[in-house]
Amino acid sequence: MDALIDGVANLVIYGNGMRELSNNSLKQSALTACLCAPGVVAESLELLMQGAAAQAELAACVRCDPVLALRLRLHPIDFGTQQDLLRALLLAAPVASGAAQVTHAARWRQSVGVAHLAQTLAARAGVADAEAAWTAGLAHNLAEYLDTGSTPPAHAADWLAELDPDGWLADAVRYHAEPLARGRATHPLVRIVQLAYQLVTRADAVDSIDVRAALTALQLGAGEAAQLLGDSLAQARQLAQRFGLIDSVAHTIPPGLQPAVDRSPLGPTHGGGFARLARLYAAQAAQSALHGHFRHARGAGQVFVLLQDAMRALFGIEHACLFAPAGDGTLQVTQLIPTASGLSALAIPPDDVHSALPRALARNAPQQFECGEADAALVDEQIARLLGVSRFICQPLVLSDGRTGVLVVGDAVPGLGALPLWRFTLAECAEALMSRPSAVPLPAQAAPVAPSDDIPRDRVRRAIHEVANPLTIMRNYVNLLSDKLGANSAVQRDLGIISDEIERVARIVRGITAVEENAPPAEALELVSVNSVVSELVRMALGTLLMPNKVNVQIDLNPDVPPLPLQRDLLKQVLFNLAKNAVEAMHAGGHLKFTTRLVDVDGQRQIEIEVADTGPGLPPAVVSHLFEPVVSEKGGDHAGLGLTISRSLIERMRGHLSCTSTPQGTHFLIRLPIMQNRQASRTTTRYGSM
Repeated sequence: MDALIDGVANLVIYGNGMRELSNNSLKQSALTACLCAPGVVAESLELLMQGAAAQAELAACVRCDPVLALRLRLHPIDFGTQQDLLRALLLAAPVASGAAQVTHAARWRQSVGVAHLAQTLAARAGVADAEAAWTAGLAHNLAEYLDTGSTPPAHAADWLAELDPDGWLADAVRYHAEPLARGRATHPLVRIVQLAYQLVTRADAVDSIDVRAALTALQLGAGEAAQLLGDSLAQARQLAQRFGLIDSVAHTIPPGLQPAVDRSPLGPTHGGGFARLARLYAAQAAQSALHGHFRHARGAGQVFVLLQDAMRALFGIEHACLFAPAGDGTLQVTQLIPTASGLSALAIPPDDVHSALPRALARNAPQQFECGEADAALVDEQIARLLGVSRFICQPLVLSDGRTGVLVVGDAVPGLGALPLWRFTLAECAEALMSRPSAVPLPAQAAPVAPSDDIPRDRVRRAIHEVANPLTIMRNYVNLLSDKLGANSAVQRDLGIISDEIERVARIVRGITAVEENAPPAEALELVSVNSVVSELVRMALGTLLMPNKVNVQIDLNPDVPPLPLQRDLLKQVLFNLAKNAVEAMHAGGHLKFTTRLVDVDGQRQIEIEVADTGPGLPPAVVSHLFEPVVSEKGGDHAGLGLTISRSLIERMRGHLSCTSTPQGTHFLIRLPIMQNRQASRTTTRYGSM
């Protein structure tokens, strides 16, 4: 597929300027009536949801549809500033449906086959612009995509007239079906598109005298041409499968549209491109409706009133409650959702692995409880009794103060947590909460911290609110992609890591709001496997940080290291910062090793995490001030605060961070006590499971 996306940077969708609009309004309006491939439109919309990171993929996708590619060449849309306009164009684009899909699929595949072969011939012969050859090949039969009842131009070439001031691009489309002998002396672009068209549409083309003469003029042999043709048709077939334009059921292909070599039946994938687009339309419409529903809230309390209305109307849920971390770390019920008064007597420790509530927080994923389950926490049985339900789902939900609570939903349908509509509901609820502080007291928190005066508070609030939008889009896209791949996909673990990192960023920015508006979020402790945090970090950084910088990585994890009650995000943040520093220190590549072990320090059992690199080491003068906030000498976006923050975070975990450095490398050592002081001294009375 590499050859297919060559020249993506030249796609004018991201061009620097807007071309003059055509004076022929009839011609341009006719182009907007041409049918697009539903699978291409669907994938383009999905890529648009990913934001700026998917610009190149979006350009390559749009480039595969003759109509969309030309429309965005004639009227470029800037991705950075006009995303809503591009989304509107895609949603409004007419697509082939019903019986028209059969003919459309055949024409589309011919378009892509001619375009790919023309581009390859141009690049191989070196006599024409390969990108122009792709465009002309793709558009050679463009007028055939016109919807019934629309007024066509005199020729499809009329649409390309303003793309090339010399007219060679339009000529290549105008004369693509003319006999090769008539074009012997024409512009190379015209001859290449003619040849590609003949090879794709004529069964005996390679053996014919006129085609062989044209190949000789381009210094190509018949055998090589046959190979190039086979590759182009294979690429067209792969793209057809990708966009749902091939079906296993045989369909009748109109005469003249059957490719010369590849004669596999063409037709629409009724469960493919069109159904995919329909599902995407429905999902976007549902999310838009939910966004409108929650935008009426005037405060966090009203957000939860609207959430209850949505749960009743969409999922038939009548019984729910909300637990949140209190100042001592236990989960206690809040009054944001009115519920049975007896629930206020419960305080669930965060390390209770039997209860579904702490499990939901620790795994950041929905957890289900059913009455009568073996080994279930008794406190869960009590919650079900007080709610008057036989089962419930525990759903993590970020609150307006930055803490993550647990929404307990009674008698929900099985698998509720996996439904896209449920995830959209929670995402819109979370977005509404972030911009509306709570007027209802949550479980006790620490004393407020004065906001910083460095940046105006209104500016911070606006920035954090804007950050929430792309984070929500990314989270929803990952969920949609996860649904498509299925539970057995080998990449589900990677998608889980991506989702966790998106949520971690969201928690960080929400924490800024909490510090500014109210108070720092209380520590939501989880029972965390240190080894799993190291493994997840290495897996996440392997393709994005380590391999691109030629750094080999090794992990040596002691299986006897027990889990600790701490904040997973903070430990991951520290380890990533140490790994990033190590990679930056090893300019020409090197070796990075993570080690976990059990040690005794002053009679106390501790977990030790070592991060060692083979860089040139640090000067003694730097090591002596390593953890002090200084101006970094790295330049760029480095603030010189990373190690200061890392030590502070480790100290919040009652641990210690140290460093030793020699010319052979630098070693950072994290030590965390197995028994946290706050856990040992906690005297809060707990009801429920022990």
